[in-house]
Amino acid sequence: MKIVTMTYSNQEQVRAFLENQNVVLKGLTLVAVEDGIKGIVNTADFKTITYLNAVDSKTEADLSKAISQFLLVDDESHFNTYEEVYAFINAQKSRVYSLDHFKAFMHELYDIQFALPCVHIGGTNGKGSTTNYTKQVLMEAGYKVGCFTSPALVRRTDIIKVNDIPISEELLVAISNHFMDIWVAHELSLFEIEMFICVIHFLMNHVDIALFEVGLGGTLDATNIIKPLLAVNTNIGLDHIDYLGDTYESIAENKAGIIKEGVDYMTGETREVCLDVFKKETEKHHSQLFVIDHPQSYEVNDGIDYDYHGYHIHLNTLAVYQVDNSALAINILEYIRPYFNWRDDNLIDGLAHAFWAGRFEKISDKPLIYIDGAHNKEGMTAFYESAKHFHEPHIIFSALRDKDTHHMMEILCSLSSHVTVTQFSHYRAQTAELLAEDFDVEIDPDWHHAIDEALTKDHVILITGSLYFISQVRPYLISRLSLVK
Repeated sequence: MKIVTMTYSNQEQVRAFLENQNVVLKGLTLVAVEDGIKGIVNTADFKTITYLNAVDSKTEADLSKAISQFLLVDDESHFNTYEEVYAFINAQKSRVYSLDHFKAFMHELYDIQFALPCVHIGGTNGKGSTTNYTKQVLMEAGYKVGCFTSPALVRRTDIIKVNDIPISEELLVAISNHFMDIWVAHELSLFEIEMFICVIHFLMNHVDIALFEVGLGGTLDATNIIKPLLAVNTNIGLDHIDYLGDTYESIAENKAGIIKEGVDYMTGETREVCLDVFKKETEKHHSQLFVIDHPQSYEVNDGIDYDYHGYHIHLNTLAVYQVDNSALAINILEYIRPYFNWRDDNLIDGLAHAFWAGRFEKISDKPLIYIDGAHNKEGMTAFYESAKHFHEPHIIFSALRDKDTHHMMEILCSLSSHVTVTQFSHYRAQTAELLAEDFDVEIDPDWHHAIDEALTKDHVILITGSLYFISQVRPYLISRLSLVK
């Protein structure tokens, strides 16, 4: 492993060197891949080239460590820990009114994101699950897959993964130290910073394909700087109405903002008012609209089985809403198959092996406990289809204040007479009292206590609501149950 520095008199000589090395210019940080040589190139002054020769690197871990060490060369140490990085990132403004600022920033860096073959997946519900099913099949086929998903259930680094391995805290700190000054100079928002880190990380790891899950909406989302092989919409629901509008049509228009010129658009949505929006936008961008067919039937036993497009599919989950999400993933995979080929057994095995934490996830057998991030009305309706198989479960629920919690409460109360509403630590969290309204439910502001009480009773326990709530509940439950055992 060695670091080599060469100095040239002008920018043209630098570019000539890069062309001779078959290295694609990507701005401040460049990725070099040629005959097994992996590394990064820095052209901070466009005269001095520093690159890492990692030909002797035996493992990806070695390469990741070497890259992080390289990034620290001549960098001011703004941060020493992951916690310091996120204290800084969380302090940045959350921009939702424009994406022009971020696009201009990326353009100055030679639009490095365009070097990533990728799929862009948006929608109201199921986009994380659809991303996960797609990823798992591609991994089964031997590809290195980068995934950018949110929110995280454990550590914030979980939103950026390559083959299910989160970006290391060491590397995240190194990248942040390397680029912090230009982030500040260009006033990037917290989501834009995370998206930028993700792009750098995927390029460093030479992923074969990247899957980007839209965070919020589409038009103004920080992920909407890529040009994918395919843009996808899972469905449209009345969620985030303060930002996206309060009608299906207005929300569909925002979600359709990820449609690009000549990039086809695929959707699992069925409402005509939404499809009309998609047809208009795809025609405008000279792309094709694909409206998928949905599985006609399924069976629930020790998992879910259904037949689709000539495949017999088994899902290792009781969440019936995953039928539609996995079917959409099948359509995505069929579309990109000419570029990323896979065998039929890769599809069967990948879907069967896929696991997505916090989505009707079984945490315990005795007592039987499931957690599910049903964070809006449509999500709760989907949750109902799986939860209705249990008789009088004990349900614990909490949500964000900007959701249609009245309808969510109606659904939960139709499932059981044992419903406890609680609250959790988040700046948008609703209080337990306001969640309860006039429903005949128990109110417990301390969610830890609510769970502890539920564990003393002889009921199936279902814990649902905001994914931010589930992200706090999940580690507590796992720790609590391991102590009991």
